[in-house]
Amino acid sequence: MNDNQKILLIDGMSFLFRAFYASAWAGGYRQTASGVYTNAVYGFTKMMLDYADLVRPTHVAVGWDVAARETLVRSQWYDGYKSNRVAPPEELVPQFDLVKEVTDAFSVPNVGLPGYEGDDILGTLSTRLSAEGHQVVIATGDYDSLQLVSDLVSVKILKNGGKHEHYTPASLKELRGITPEQVVDVKALQGDPSDCIPGCPGIGEKTALKLIVEHGSLDGIYTNLDKCTPKMRAKLEEHRNQVYLSQKLATIFRDVPVSFSIEDAKWNYDPDRVYQKFQELEFGKSMLSRVG
Repeated sequence: MNDNQKILLIDGMSFLFRAFYASAWAGGYRQTASGVYTNAVYGFTKMMLDYADLVRPTHVAVGWDVAARETLVRSQWYDGYKSNRVAPPEELVPQFDLVKEVTDAFSVPNVGLPGYEGDDILGTLSTRLSAEGHQVVIATGDYDSLQLVSDLVSVKILKNGGKHEHYTPASLKELRGITPEQVVDVKALQGDPSDCIPGCPGIGEKTALKLIVEHGSLDGIYTNLDKCTPKMRAKLEEHRNQVYLSQKLATIFRDVPVSFSIEDAKWNYDPDRVYQKFQELEFGKSMLSRVG
């Protein structure tokens, strides 16, 4: 295999939910003549093709969450983890399987494992592939993935309006003032309401960043508590266990026992097969023209 492999790893749930809500916001759920909802699948497919055009990968794979919250490894550690999640809209539910039919038509592997989240799949694959010397680009809406950035792994964070922020170790340092290793520790302090990660009450993003930049790491802070103000010290001491639990919850797995072959992920699809799937889903001329 030549050395210039470039793998695009897509955060499946991130793309699908973003696609669903973007089109719902625009005022309608795309449906086929027989009433099958396709708005999220359509948006996902468009985004996948857009990023493939942008990144020009040799290989593409999609990481997925594949199990209920209660069965996640992190839920065993902390009962409240993601406990605020509500059931997805009923128009979206059938599209979870449908989108995998589309990626399958492109011969793009759908990778997931019960107990783990899409982030963990991306973390595992990016670690494996970069260790083999391949260049990896992760496309996601989740800032947690910034902990995965390295010399060979860059992250594109999706923004509204089809835009994105591109992160490398240098741009992470420039834009956020921290290293990939410090991403988790900042989150451990500030917490994350969207995932119900508790953090340290009373510490927001600004203070978390300041403390980590100042002391280098969570361990650095706790070794130097005497250098903090009495109020801050009391806060950190009281919630020490919760902060370290939050660090554990925020750390992406890089060793999920998932099977993956780079050979199966070649970005080299059969246009006829894709065209047929697009016609079946009544995707329309603009999308058909991209693969015809």
